[in-house]
Amino acid sequence: MYTQKCIGVWMDEFSAHLIEFAKLRVETVIVRAKIKEKEKFLQAREDFIDDHNLRENFFKKIAEPLSSYETILLFGPNEEKISFEKYLKSSTVFEEKNIAIQTAEKMTDNHKHAFVNKYFKTLSPQKV
Repeated sequence: MYTQKCIGVWMDEFSAHLIEFAKLRVETVIVRAKIKEKEKFLQAREDFIDDHNLRENFFKKIAEPLSSYETILLFGPNEEKISFEKYLKSSTVFEEKNIAIQTAEKMTDNHKHAFVNKYFKTLSPQKV
C-alpha cells in the first residue's frame, strides 16, 4: 500500500508536466514558462535580469503545488531539472521532502505517465 503522496515532474526550459502518482488514475498539470527565446549574445544586461525573473517565476509556479507531496521525482532531457532541484532545496518547505532526479529524453504523455508509475512502483512500499 502506498502511504506517501508522490509526484513526477518532467521538465525542460519551456514547460513542466506535473504527474501525480496514484494507484487508479493519472493526473497531469502543465506549467508553461514565459522565457524569451532570443539569442543570448544579442540581449542587453536588463534582458538577462528579466530572463532570470521569468525563470524564478516559472520555478515558483511549479513549486507551489509540490509542497503537499512527500516524494518528488524530477526528470527530463536537460539540466533544468538540476536547477529546479537547487531552487527547491533552498526553500525550508522542501527540506524534509525526498527529491530524486532521473535523466529522460523527450517523451509523449503516455511515456511520461509510464515512467512515473514505473519509478514509484519499483520503490519499496515502506518508502512510498
